Amino acid sequence: MNIWDDASLLNELEDQRDILRKSGKRMTFDCINNRVIEDRVVCREGKSLGHSEDGSVALITVLRGITSGACKNCEYFETEIDES
Repeated sequence: MNIWDDASLLNELEDQRDILRKSGKRMTFDCINNRVIEDRVVCREGKSLGHSEDGSVALITVLRGITSGACKNCEYFETEIDES
């Protein structure tokens, strides 16, 4: 099943992320240093997000709001572009 075709599932995933945001939790999903390659997410700053050989994590994991341990205290974690 392609998750992009299931609007109710996408809404449910967004609701899960909103709950985590309101609790003040840092999410891999919110960092602008993420890069999606096919069905995997990697960090542009080179941090290993998962245990795979290339340090990536599954896109569905990020969409669920699960945070990589590397993101929890990362000095490169950014949620906005600094335009100054």
